[in-house]
Amino acid sequence: MTALALTCGSLAADGFVIRRSGMHWLRGDGYVCRPNEVVGYCNISLDQVSGQRSGNFPLADEMELHVAFAPPVAGCLRIADGRSPGGYLNTLGLHVWNSDDVLAHLEKPSEGDQSAQPASVEMRLLMIAGRRMSALADTNIGILPGWHSRSRAWWCDRSGNELSTLLCMGVCDAAGVVRGNETPFVEAFEATPSAAQLVYVPDHPIVPCAPILLEQLMRSPAQNEAIAADLSRGLTNGRVAPDSNDWMFAGALLASLQNSPMRDRYDVLTPTGLQHLGPANTILMSLNSEVRSILRHKKLGYAAQMLRHRQTAAGPAVRSWLASEFEPIRRSIDDIKRDYRQLIDAVAAQTGARILILNRMSTSGFEDITSYVSFDAPMSDTLENIAAKEMNLMLHDLALECDVSIVDVDAIAAELGGSQNLPDGIHHSAAMQAMVRSEVVHILNS
Repeated sequence: MTALALTCGSLAADGFVIRRSGMHWLRGDGYVCRPNEVVGYCNISLDQVSGQRSGNFPLADEMELHVAFAPPVAGCLRIADGRSPGGYLNTLGLHVWNSDDVLAHLEKPSEGDQSAQPASVEMRLLMIAGRRMSALADTNIGILPGWHSRSRAWWCDRSGNELSTLLCMGVCDAAGVVRGNETPFVEAFEATPSAAQLVYVPDHPIVPCAPILLEQLMRSPAQNEAIAADLSRGLTNGRVAPDSNDWMFAGALLASLQNSPMRDRYDVLTPTGLQHLGPANTILMSLNSEVRSILRHKKLGYAAQMLRHRQTAAGPAVRSWLASEFEPIRRSIDDIKRDYRQLIDAVAAQTGARILILNRMSTSGFEDITSYVSFDAPMSDTLENIAAKEMNLMLHDLALECDVSIVDVDAIAAELGGSQNLPDGIHHSAAMQAMVRSEVVHILNS
């Protein structure tokens, strides 16, 4: 057997000292790992070098910074005592990052001339960063703990090429494909070994449907100020006194409405130093975000759409404000198609990003209708499977007219079995997520 020392590897940020915590091991001593399988992580922080000033502190708004470690080759993981001291030493960045620090060893069968075998190999680094919805959400244990308005990850490679960025703007069906269900982003990156950055923006409290994304992209600072002022008046001058849930919800609502993730720029750490990336190259959306009725503010005219359980989580004053200041607007399939076209055109003009859209599953296998005579037209108003088929057809027509790619969730669910893997049409099994993730990668590489 050959024992390879697994070292931290290079990580650099000009003008800053990188510090790391002790190790959190996700796999135990003796575990046989695959190549590029994440086995542990640590927290990191940046300290400015004494005597140097920087007008732009990188990653300043991302209070969760982690490095996940993956051996580049397969083997049996051997973890020495003392690498994971526990307690706050596994949370705080107390150790200066040293590329030669040995984190563990990897036993693998001997091959060829042993004198030519390296004594050590650098771990592959997966950088993970989270921007909290509030700096008060101070949870430090685990990878990306707490409540984040944006989270992201990227392989930290030496390729020298600028990373491409995939931004996920969708509900649960899209979130599971990109962010995963267990350790955040790890499932996606084990399936995507090439250099890339994945970004996830959650659907709370605002559902990222096309008209809302378009307004975020086009909204002026003055319009943002008007929205904030109106919400403040609604909470303080309304009939219902706001409670703590109202204020938390209001802050999250403003954070969602006043920012356009499609315009975000990114700082990324790499082995050779900081890179500054522009807006996302690709945007992943979900057709399940497009509902037939959305809310429209009566005076200011902006759109808002929230899942029912998000509205329930708001306090009584916000619910009263929503009821009095907004009105439901019915959207036809043609309206949804128009909203998509306007958004696609605006994105093309502003960032040039490519658009991918997950379609809907049109049947779960549970339907037992033998006759449609008793249903009034249009049947899509009462039968969800008919509505899904019509929406998928609209998306197909859209793809013929403009530059958008369809991720065919409907076909994948039919192949795997919808009743077992996508019973409600939105929440995927792990196998379903893996298949959809593979299809996204295939589209991006085609």
